Amino acid sequence: MTAAATMEAQTAQTPSDPSSTTFPRWVMLEQYLKIEAEGSFCSTSGDASKTLAAARTSTGLPIQVSLRLAEPPAVSCVCLQIPDGLHAKDSEVLAAHGDSVLIEVSIEEKHDYTTDYFVYNACAAAAEPPRLPSLSLLPPFHLGYHGTGLVRRGEDELVLARLLTVSSARSEPATPELMRVADLSLFRAGEWSVRRLQIRFRDTSEFRELPTFWNATVPVGDGLLCWVDLRCLGIVLCDVFEETPRLQYLPLPRDNIWGRPSNRNVCVTAGGNTLKFVNIFPRCCCGGAGATRCKLSRHAYTIHTWTMRIGNGDDMEWVKDGMVDATELWALDSYKGLRIFPLDHPVVSMDDPDLICFWLHELPVDGYWDYRDRSVDLLMVNTRSKTIHSVSRYEDGLLCMRDDHLIPSNVSYFFNSCPSSGGDGTLIGQRQKCIERQPPAIVDDDEQLMRIKRRRASITTNPTLQPASIAEPSVQASEISEAFQEIPSYGLDHDEIIKAYSILSRDNCREIRSFIRLPKNERKEWLLMEIKANEE
Repeated sequence: MTAAATMEAQTAQTPSDPSSTTFPRWVMLEQYLKIEAEGSFCSTSGDASKTLAAARTSTGLPIQVSLRLAEPPAVSCVCLQIPDGLHAKDSEVLAAHGDSVLIEVSIEEKHDYTTDYFVYNACAAAAEPPRLPSLSLLPPFHLGYHGTGLVRRGEDELVLARLLTVSSARSEPATPELMRVADLSLFRAGEWSVRRLQIRFRDTSEFRELPTFWNATVPVGDGLLCWVDLRCLGIVLCDVFEETPRLQYLPLPRDNIWGRPSNRNVCVTAGGNTLKFVNIFPRCCCGGAGATRCKLSRHAYTIHTWTMRIGNGDDMEWVKDGMVDATELWALDSYKGLRIFPLDHPVVSMDDPDLICFWLHELPVDGYWDYRDRSVDLLMVNTRSKTIHSVSRYEDGLLCMRDDHLIPSNVSYFFNSCPSSGGDGTLIGQRQKCIERQPPAIVDDDEQLMRIKRRRASITTNPTLQPASIAEPSVQASEISEAFQEIPSYGLDHDEIIKAYSILSRDNCREIRSFIRLPKNERKEWLLMEIKANEE
């Protein structure tokens, strides 16, 4: 049997019972495809066989694509099978939305590489009869990882888009006029088109030179694409289904920006209509931003998060909703055994805006890995409860060396027997995980204040509080007393002071430890964020 016949026979099988497996609601796809030998057992057995799809390249070569799907924070990947004797180079996932994934396949034939683009579409497991996954070859067009996005709407509508700033494509110096212009390439109704569009700024204070390439492209809302610039801190929104698309620029929050773009990210969450910006920056014990060799704050960092609901462009604003300090995580029992390094590469859960996955790994020296440990621990952190939800170890050093991006996708959800959703990935009638805290019990203010004072007295009479982990030094009673006395100077009202004392006295003193280990110029903001979180 020929290679083509073998691949087509494998993919033409009737899909197995979809109810036998529950696939994750969403996954994190590796950027680069896993290249496998023809007929690889990994892609033709078990759950992976349910995701198998076949097609031919523009030169007639048979290929197969399958998915290895895992619950986050574990990593998922797209696997590519090509005929024996051939090589694939830099084949990668370019974009994903709903039940579809856009992939680039570059195969070497006779010392020359041919690059094709395919749209992988998940099977409709709930259909009668269930439909197989498909792999569709796109008409020729040059795309790239940076600035390319995909949007699904309903069952049949699909748009591909790439945004390229005009000034970045020209050799001569950029003028202010060119810096406001971009070329938008669209694939709609089976055809490619290119439009040159003006970028709208809400006011002149937001105007800035746009990047030569985008760090991420995020589908959000009903038909919107969001191009993200993590260097100059801005996004461009566009409804790619409009007959006359418009490009709207919005700035990202101003914050302590440090290091590589992998220290921050913008993701879609909470059902698809909310953007979340996550920023990680190193800090010193004095509160200043920036890496330090200070013994008290070596490898210390702070995480800030903001959310923005998608609506009218003039009304959309970023709201700060989270702050986590490294010492809060290092103090957890669940952190024991993990390495003390800064987190990076944040990816927000597509379902729960408080769950964020981070990489934890040894740092390269001057950009080189040499013989350093290249394994990655992926931590799922609840930034609201300040807890570690789960941990997954990734041993393949390529993830670090290539500085891969993980692409959130809910393509996995469409392999379940009852996805209750449209092709755009909007979940219908599905009860989302409850993320609100239980409302606090109503207690008389005087009674509550007396309880807090008794608790505070019992804390401060202990000569030393033992650390929760080796990463946290002991806390002296004098430090605790000083911290409590500091709170009234924050300008809080009576109710807020009571709430502050209550927060700092709970969890076997874990909160007061975290509070004391913060730089003093961050304590008030941290406490206000905790009060706000307890009220929601």
